[in-house]
Amino acid sequence: MNRQNNRKKPDRRERFERKRRIVAGVIALVLVFFMIITLVVPAMAAENNSSSEGKEAVTLNAVAVSSSSADTTTASSGDSQKKYGIYIDNVNVTGMTRSQMETAVAARMKELSDDVIVLYAGENQVRTTAGALGLTYTNTDVIDEALSIGKKGNIFKRFLADRQLENDGPIVLDLDFAVSRSDVSTILAKNVDALNCDPQSNGIVLNADNTFTLTDGKTGIAVNNKASVQKIMDYMANDWHGGEGGVTLEYSTTEYSDQSSELAKITDLLGSATTAYQTGNVNHDTNVELAAEHINGTVLYPGEEFSAEKVIGPTTKEYGFLPGDTYENGQVVETYGGGVCQATTTLYDAVLEAELEVTERHNHSYLVSYVDPGLDASISEGLMDFCFKNSTSAPIYIQAVTKDGYLTFHIYGQETRDSSRTIQFESKTISTTDVETEYEMDDTQPYGSITVSGGVQGVEAELYKEIYIDGQFDSEELVNKSSYSMMPLTYTIGTKDADSETLQAIQQAIETGDLATIQSAVGNGSVVETEVVEN
Repeated sequence: MNRQNNRKKPDRRERFERKRRIVAGVIALVLVFFMIITLVVPAMAAENNSSSEGKEAVTLNAVAVSSSSADTTTASSGDSQKKYGIYIDNVNVTGMTRSQMETAVAARMKELSDDVIVLYAGENQVRTTAGALGLTYTNTDVIDEALSIGKKGNIFKRFLADRQLENDGPIVLDLDFAVSRSDVSTILAKNVDALNCDPQSNGIVLNADNTFTLTDGKTGIAVNNKASVQKIMDYMANDWHGGEGGVTLEYSTTEYSDQSSELAKITDLLGSATTAYQTGNVNHDTNVELAAEHINGTVLYPGEEFSAEKVIGPTTKEYGFLPGDTYENGQVVETYGGGVCQATTTLYDAVLEAELEVTERHNHSYLVSYVDPGLDASISEGLMDFCFKNSTSAPIYIQAVTKDGYLTFHIYGQETRDSSRTIQFESKTISTTDVETEYEMDDTQPYGSITVSGGVQGVEAELYKEIYIDGQFDSEELVNKSSYSMMPLTYTIGTKDADSETLQAIQQAIETGDLATIQSAVGNGSVVETEVVEN
């Protein structure tokens, strides 16, 4: 008896499906074969067509890229022009050799070095550049990475690289930026004065109609250099990608003292004084105006002391002052800043009118013509100063005005004096010293010339403040005692290149004390007066 075969024979449908799958597999193998040929042949051709010098270049296997070996076209990050290719930062390096890439990246770094970086500390800021911060990049193997794309790895990896370029746009290799710690520290050190500031209380501005406007105070800033250096380095490494950038530095703050309620008390004119300062001597006039400019706008709170030397500052060429005549140690000498004493003299008179407390004042060596004896105030850097204290209960504001050859100081504050009480100042001469005449020879002056200078009377004076109540004299107070030396009237006879016999004749003429005899001895020389511009 034959054993029956229990396996079911495949029907026609199943046989058809099996054949279809076999045919599909064969077709797929053929397609894969052609794909491999498509990938391998161009790559081999590109490798075989490399330059005779053996330089590497970026190649793309399955993407048609119209780019010559010298192409250095760039596009910014996210630029719509980046449709294909390989980029380092925003530089299209497709088709470039290693040398060309190095040149292109160096040019890009030079371009980035000019980008502005702003450093902020509160309201203060300084502008620098990425290059000044020591800009560089740390991933120096980025060119190797660019050269390897589409050239290394198995067929599948190379195929994926080509597909990414074709379907997803360009491959962008970022530059990893960094800056120099020492360069960043140097930039902060150079700009410490611009970034740091002491707290400043409210200010006050005098308007054209003699009303006042208060200004806001300013918070003090102290930059933490160490923490700020690190913050700048972190920002440039992690957040900056080119273009203008900004870093808020690490700093501490000190709140300003709100003095608005005190400054609001400044409403009244307490005292004024005016002197004529234009002499025709440009140097003198410039120095007066510059000193007045430095004093203008000064605010003193109750109990604070004003120092003319500190407020005016160094009277040197570097600060714009010019050489001029100055009384110093009993002589007239030419020094930078000659003329500033007229500014301090005028301010002194305004201080007297405001009845503020004068703490240091010196008279000139000789009388000055622009105020009466006792009303002057001389200064000499490092030797003499003019100082006074705000002895009122409210702030004071000092205004300086130079107009039409006149210098005026106004002192504003809060008037608390009795309106029925008025004051005026009286200069009293206690004694005088008559002018003496002197003759001298000068072998540096042209022979026969005669110049004359000086001739100022010596004076002992006292200044008094006279007090009136309802217009009637009430009392007087001694303000100061001033002693002015006599400045002789000096004739200087030029004797340059004169022989001994002539010198002897001139000396004999001088001993007579007669100007006509002296003129005859030098051939009837004419007398020229030399003007001393008073300080």
